[in-house]
Amino acid sequence: MNSIKVLSLCILVLFFSGCMPKQEDVKDAFQSNSANIIKKDYKKIQKHLLSFKEKLDKRNPQSYSKNLSPRIYRLINDLEKDFLLKYKKSTLSNYKDYLQIAFSKDNIVSRNDYLILGLYYLIYDSYELDKGHRVIALEYDKEKLGKLHKNLQILKWKLKVDKDVFGNYLFLTWQNNWQIELAKKSKDNEQISYEKIAELKFIKENKESVFDHSNFSFEILLTQMIDNVENSLTALGEEPKELTVKAMFLFL
Repeated sequence: MNSIKVLSLCILVLFFSGCMPKQEDVKDAFQSNSANIIKKDYKKIQKHLLSFKEKLDKRNPQSYSKNLSPRIYRLINDLEKDFLLKYKKSTLSNYKDYLQIAFSKDNIVSRNDYLILGLYYLIYDSYELDKGHRVIALEYDKEKLGKLHKNLQILKWKLKVDKDVFGNYLFLTWQNNWQIELAKKSKDNEQISYEKIAELKFIKENKESVFDHSNFSFEILLTQMIDNVENSLTALGEEPKELTVKAMFLFL
């Protein structure tokens, strides 16, 4: 009787030992799941960027090429890298060049397009989308994604504050129309009075109020992109870092 019990116990141990996954199998399964998480992250970023372009062009209608717009949308939708712009007769192939031009204080024609393509190619290169879907998460470059995370934080800040040589904002995003009007009429260090604000067109005609909320939709979209990159870094076992104000001046 005891021998039968021992035999049964041995059979159960062998059965469950065979069913238990090996440590390597568990690790591979985890890495594959993490790779799928990262893929979902950059697909979400892709959608955010398309929305960002649409909003940016509506808010800055004179700052993009209507002829090139369908081509840029198609480029982002298809996750391709076969469309490059020129600047001063030189073809730009590096995302840094696009972003430097987008935030240049000079008069830039189609500034929106340089920003969008710079953002797109920054994301494309960071996720190395030319390699297609990776089977395991470790195939992604942690350093590149970490740099993307930092640069998106800097871009979000620069989008709000950067101005050209005449003191005009490079991109209209968060500002209400009365704030833009006031910025154009005000000189450096000039005291802003209530009477001056009351005479602004959009205030005087009751189209806007000083109590109106600013437009946070651009900041929300960029924050969502940053969150997606943070999620990718977490899937890779990295701890995302929030930049200090001083670090915001370290562009690219």
